[in-house]
Amino acid sequence: MLVQRQMSVIEEDLEEFQLALKHYVESASSQSGCLRISIQKLSNEARYMIYEFWENSSVWNSHLQTNYSKTFQRSNVDFLETPELTSTMLVPGNYPGFTG
Repeated sequence: MLVQRQMSVIEEDLEEFQLALKHYVESASSQSGCLRISIQKLSNEARYMIYEFWENSSVWNSHLQTNYSKTFQRSNVDFLETPELTSTMLVPGNYPGFTG
């Protein structure tokens, strides 16, 4: 399962957001079922695209209930200019090289 998250960060909160994002990625990456997380910062903007690859939707839903995920979601209320945009897509099959 691919999860795409788009976040527009308030300029003044950029450093705090980056620290929160770092902690989130470290925690999520070590969770069973997380295959990969990639982050793209759009140039000249405080906008981030986060791509998360999970084994399946039930693993993703379990991940959303973890303390680190809830903490990141709560901090985003203060750091983001607009609400986060999230989309998901089921990706069939197993792909070599996606080993967390």
